Amino acid sequence: MSTQQRRLYVSMIASLDGFIEGPNRELDWFHDGNPQFEQYCEEMIDGVGVAVYGRRAYELMIRYWPDAEVSPRSAQDLAFARKMNALPKVVLSRTLEQATWRNTRVVRDVEAIAALKREAGKPIVAWAGAGLVSALAQRGLVDEYRMIVHPVVLGGGTPYFQNVTSRLQLRQVRAQTLAGGISVLCYEPQR
Repeated sequence: MSTQQRRLYVSMIASLDGFIEGPNRELDWFHDGNPQFEQYCEEMIDGVGVAVYGRRAYELMIRYWPDAEVSPRSAQDLAFARKMNALPKVVLSRTLEQATWRNTRVVRDVEAIAALKREAGKPIVAWAGAGLVSALAQRGLVDEYRMIVHPVVLGGGTPYFQNVTSRLQLRQVRAQTLAGGISVLCYEPQR
Protein backbone atom coordinates (compact mmCIF):
# COMPACT_ATOMS: atom_id res chain seq x y z
CA MET A 1 0.00 0.00 0.00
CA SER A 2 1.29 3.44 -0.92
CA THR A 3 2.04 5.95 1.83
CA GLN A 4 1.05 8.79 -0.52
CA GLN A 5 -2.30 10.29 0.46
CA ARG A 6 -4.49 12.99 -0.97
CA ARG A 7 -3.96 16.36 0.65
CA LEU A 8 -6.81 17.96 2.56
CA TYR A 9 -7.13 21.74 2.61
CA VAL A 10 -9.37 23.89 4.76
CA SER A 11 -10.22 27.09 2.88
CA MET A 12 -12.57 29.52 4.61
CA ILE A 13 -13.20 33.23 4.89
CA ALA A 14 -12.42 34.81 8.24
CA SER A 15 -12.54 38.23 9.83
CA LEU A 16 -9.32 39.81 11.05
CA ASP A 17 -10.21 38.68 14.57
CA GLY A 18 -10.66 35.06 13.47
CA PHE A 19 -14.42 34.59 13.07
CA ILE A 20 -16.06 32.84 10.10
CA GLU A 21 -19.46 34.37 10.83
CA GLY A 22 -20.78 37.09 13.12
CA PRO A 23 -22.53 36.64 16.50
CA ASN A 24 -25.88 35.98 14.79
CA ARG A 25 -24.32 33.79 12.09
CA GLU A 26 -24.32 36.75 9.70
CA LEU A 27 -22.07 36.83 6.66
CA ASP A 28 -22.97 40.37 5.57
CA TRP A 29 -19.36 41.46 6.08
CA PHE A 30 -18.25 39.26 3.18
CA HIS A 31 -18.86 40.80 -0.25
CA ASP A 32 -18.92 38.93 -3.57
CA GLY A 33 -17.61 40.42 -6.76
CA ASN A 34 -13.89 40.70 -6.04
CA PRO A 35 -12.27 39.48 -9.30
CA GLN A 36 -9.08 38.33 -7.54
CA PHE A 37 -11.08 36.38 -4.96
CA GLU A 38 -13.18 34.84 -7.75
CA GLN A 39 -9.96 33.79 -9.51
CA TYR A 40 -8.72 32.22 -6.24
CA CYS A 41 -12.00 30.25 -6.05
CA GLU A 42 -11.73 29.17 -9.71
CA GLU A 43 -8.19 27.89 -9.15
CA MET A 44 -9.27 26.09 -6.00
CA ILE A 45 -12.25 24.30 -7.56
CA ASP A 46 -10.17 23.32 -10.60
CA GLY A 47 -7.49 21.85 -8.33
CA VAL A 48 -9.61 19.64 -6.06
CA GLY A 49 -11.47 16.37 -6.47
CA VAL A 50 -13.87 16.46 -3.52
CA ALA A 51 -15.46 19.19 -1.38
CA VAL A 52 -16.34 18.50 2.25
CA TYR A 53 -18.90 20.46 4.29
CA GLY A 54 -20.45 20.39 7.72
CA ARG A 55 -24.26 20.18 7.83
CA ARG A 56 -24.95 23.89 8.43
CA ALA A 57 -22.55 24.96 5.70
CA TYR A 58 -24.10 22.42 3.34
CA GLU A 59 -27.55 23.83 4.07
CA LEU A 60 -26.31 27.33 3.18
CA MET A 61 -24.71 26.11 -0.04
CA ILE A 62 -27.80 24.28 -1.32
CA ARG A 63 -29.80 27.50 -1.02
CA TYR A 64 -27.82 28.88 -3.95
CA TRP A 65 -25.61 26.56 -6.01
CA PRO A 66 -28.05 23.89 -7.27
CA ASP A 67 -30.21 26.61 -8.88
CA ALA A 68 -27.35 28.84 -9.99
CA GLU A 69 -27.11 26.98 -13.29
CA VAL A 70 -30.74 27.92 -14.01
CA SER A 71 -30.59 31.53 -12.77
CA PRO A 72 -26.94 32.62 -12.77
CA ARG A 73 -25.94 36.18 -11.83
CA SER A 74 -23.32 36.22 -14.60
CA ALA A 75 -21.58 34.04 -17.18
CA GLN A 76 -18.74 33.52 -14.69
CA ASP A 77 -21.25 32.49 -12.02
CA LEU A 78 -22.78 29.98 -14.44
CA ALA A 79 -19.39 28.44 -15.22
CA PHE A 80 -18.54 28.19 -11.51
CA ALA A 81 -21.98 26.74 -10.67
CA ARG A 82 -21.49 24.00 -13.25
CA LYS A 83 -18.17 23.06 -11.68
CA MET A 84 -19.56 23.28 -8.15
CA ASN A 85 -22.57 21.11 -8.94
CA ALA A 86 -20.46 18.51 -10.79
CA LEU A 87 -17.83 18.27 -8.04
CA PRO A 88 -18.23 15.26 -5.71
CA LYS A 89 -19.27 16.50 -2.27
CA VAL A 90 -19.35 14.95 1.20
CA VAL A 91 -21.32 16.26 4.18
CA LEU A 92 -20.17 15.29 7.66
CA SER A 93 -23.34 15.17 9.76
CA ARG A 94 -24.90 13.08 12.49
CA THR A 95 -28.38 14.50 11.80
CA LEU A 96 -28.79 15.04 8.04
CA GLU A 97 -30.82 12.13 6.67
CA GLN A 98 -29.96 12.53 2.99
CA ALA A 99 -28.29 14.96 0.64
CA THR A 100 -30.39 16.53 -2.09
CA TRP A 101 -27.54 18.30 -3.91
CA ARG A 102 -26.28 16.40 -6.96
CA ASN A 103 -23.06 14.39 -6.43
CA THR A 104 -23.32 14.63 -2.64
CA ARG A 105 -23.26 11.95 0.03
CA VAL A 106 -23.62 12.13 3.81
CA VAL A 107 -21.10 10.51 6.15
CA ARG A 108 -21.57 10.13 9.89
CA ASP A 109 -18.03 10.32 11.23
CA VAL A 110 -14.65 11.79 10.40
CA GLU A 111 -13.19 8.34 9.69
CA ALA A 112 -15.02 8.39 6.35
CA ILE A 113 -13.03 11.52 5.45
CA ALA A 114 -9.82 9.84 6.59
CA ALA A 115 -10.70 6.99 4.22
CA LEU A 116 -11.21 9.50 1.39
CA LYS A 117 -7.69 10.82 2.00
CA ARG A 118 -6.30 7.32 1.51
CA GLU A 119 -7.90 7.06 -1.96
CA ALA A 120 -6.12 8.14 -5.13
CA GLY A 121 -7.20 11.44 -6.61
CA LYS A 122 -7.00 15.20 -6.50
CA PRO A 123 -6.87 16.98 -3.12
CA ILE A 124 -9.89 17.39 -0.86
CA VAL A 125 -11.12 20.82 0.23
CA ALA A 126 -13.16 21.58 3.33
CA TRP A 127 -14.81 24.89 2.44
CA ALA A 128 -16.96 25.59 5.42
CA GLY A 129 -18.00 24.63 8.89
CA ALA A 130 -16.30 25.39 12.20
CA GLY A 131 -17.38 22.04 13.63
CA LEU A 132 -15.99 20.32 10.56
CA VAL A 133 -12.64 22.10 10.87
CA SER A 134 -12.51 21.15 14.55
CA ALA A 135 -13.20 17.47 13.81
CA LEU A 136 -10.63 17.37 11.00
CA ALA A 137 -7.99 19.21 13.09
CA GLN A 138 -8.48 16.98 16.13
CA ARG A 139 -8.07 13.88 13.95
CA GLY A 140 -4.91 15.34 12.32
CA LEU A 141 -6.37 15.21 8.81
CA VAL A 142 -5.69 18.81 7.70
CA ASP A 143 -2.62 19.29 5.52
CA GLU A 144 -3.09 23.02 4.98
CA TYR A 145 -5.23 25.80 6.43
CA ARG A 146 -6.05 28.59 3.96
CA MET A 147 -7.48 31.56 5.82
CA ILE A 148 -9.03 34.17 3.54
CA VAL A 149 -8.84 37.12 5.90
CA HIS A 150 -11.12 40.10 5.27
CA PRO A 151 -10.25 43.50 6.71
CA VAL A 152 -13.07 43.60 9.23
CA VAL A 153 -13.21 43.03 12.99
CA LEU A 154 -16.48 41.39 14.07
CA GLY A 155 -15.89 41.37 17.81
CA GLY A 156 -17.58 37.98 18.20
CA GLY A 157 -19.14 35.09 16.34
CA THR A 158 -18.10 31.61 15.34
CA PRO A 159 -14.33 31.17 15.57
CA TYR A 160 -12.39 29.56 12.72
CA PHE A 161 -10.91 27.08 15.21
CA GLN A 162 -13.98 26.26 17.28
CA ASN A 163 -13.56 23.59 19.97
CA VAL A 164 -9.90 22.99 19.17
CA THR A 165 -8.63 22.25 22.66
CA SER A 166 -4.97 21.52 22.08
CA ARG A 167 -2.20 23.59 20.54
CA LEU A 168 -1.71 23.41 16.77
CA GLN A 169 1.81 24.36 15.73
CA LEU A 170 1.63 25.79 12.22
CA ARG A 171 4.15 27.16 9.76
CA GLN A 172 3.28 29.66 7.10
CA VAL A 173 3.84 28.30 3.59
CA ARG A 174 2.34 31.09 1.51
CA ALA A 175 0.68 34.49 1.72
CA GLN A 176 -1.12 36.44 -0.96
CA THR A 177 -2.81 39.83 -0.92
CA LEU A 178 -5.92 40.28 -3.04
CA ALA A 179 -7.79 43.43 -3.99
CA GLY A 180 -9.91 44.99 -1.27
CA GLY A 181 -7.38 44.23 1.45
CA ILE A 182 -8.14 40.49 1.49
CA SER A 183 -5.21 38.29 2.52
CA VAL A 184 -4.92 34.58 1.82
CA LEU A 185 -2.75 33.10 4.56
CA CYS A 186 -1.68 29.48 4.14
CA TYR A 187 -0.36 27.33 6.99
CA GLU A 188 0.68 23.71 7.32
CA PRO A 189 0.64 21.81 10.60
CA GLN A 190 4.08 21.01 11.99
CA ARG A 191 4.00 17.28 12.57
